[in-house]
Amino acid sequence: MKTKGKKALKVIAAAISLLLLAAVIFSSFVLYRFNCDKSGGENSYADIYNKAAVTLNVDDSGVFKILKINDTHFFNGTCENDAKTLDGINGVLSQNKYDLIVVDGDLVDGFNLKTDYDKYKAIDLFAQTVEKYNIPWTFAPGNNDGEIDGENEDVIAYMMRYGHFICANSKGVDGSMNLFIDLNFSGKLVHSIAVTDSLARTVKAIGKYDYIKENQAQWLLDGVEKRNVKTSVFFHMQTNEFQKAFDNGEAYKGFVMSDAYPYDEIENDFVFDEAVKDNENISLISCAHQHSNNMCSFYNGRYYQLSGASGYSAIGHDYLGPSLTEISINVTDENTKTMYSFNQIKI
Repeated sequence: MKTKGKKALKVIAAAISLLLLAAVIFSSFVLYRFNCDKSGGENSYADIYNKAAVTLNVDDSGVFKILKINDTHFFNGTCENDAKTLDGINGVLSQNKYDLIVVDGDLVDGFNLKTDYDKYKAIDLFAQTVEKYNIPWTFAPGNNDGEIDGENEDVIAYMMRYGHFICANSKGVDGSMNLFIDLNFSGKLVHSIAVTDSLARTVKAIGKYDYIKENQAQWLLDGVEKRNVKTSVFFHMQTNEFQKAFDNGEAYKGFVMSDAYPYDEIENDFVFDEAVKDNENISLISCAHQHSNNMCSFYNGRYYQLSGASGYSAIGHDYLGPSLTEISINVTDENTKTMYSFNQIKI
């Protein structure tokens, strides 16, 4: 009996050792995937600090058209869902004229250990799709884009290889993208677009959602004050004020409204809301992130607009289906409420 007991203990000990070894190997692999950069390293993110605000011209119509694409959650660009998303985006771009494309975060899937996951291949196929239309495009980082196989900075550095991609950042400001795009009409600055980073999670991929920091809000306010024109702001994760806008604002006619998830779920997002609440030149705040939520409301003198998912690979309710958001700005209109028009395009 003693011999059998010893053998059993040896078997149990060996099994525990194997499990511990497997756990160590898996943990090491996960840590590697969290922290490695698979982008190829052709460009340096540090080059972003040499870039400044971009100026675009509005044509004689006085209307500037933005196509907003968000939460595509591309897996590798070639799987069935990704192919359907790319076909849909291509179809919209081939039939409509746009002056700017704003990729409003979560272009690619987040923490994913599948062997055929390839976010840089997906980014490349997406970029090839939009580049052929010769439209400037930019990127507001999402909470998933930099979770694995490279940070948001690596994603942006990779995007720098494409000729129509525009980006900028300021040293000392949080986030990997803080960019102003100025719009000129008849040789005069008439509107501005600000793109910023709503950050991700702390601890990375598994912790609580982070939030736009005070120095980012100050960067925005300083830029808005300097320009002194109406400004449309884009970032990925909504702030708490979106819940108030949904509940109490005036819904934009024809825009599907949904509150499948609470809009005020992110702690500390009041920091941004408090900073910008009295600024009359911030005329639009446009976000994404929640997949099944959808809204556009005029509230406290500005529009709060949030778009549902744009990709077939994004998880969420399918009552609406993947869609893109078309935002038109009539820069000759001084009335904030009437200068914008919004349209959802199913793909």
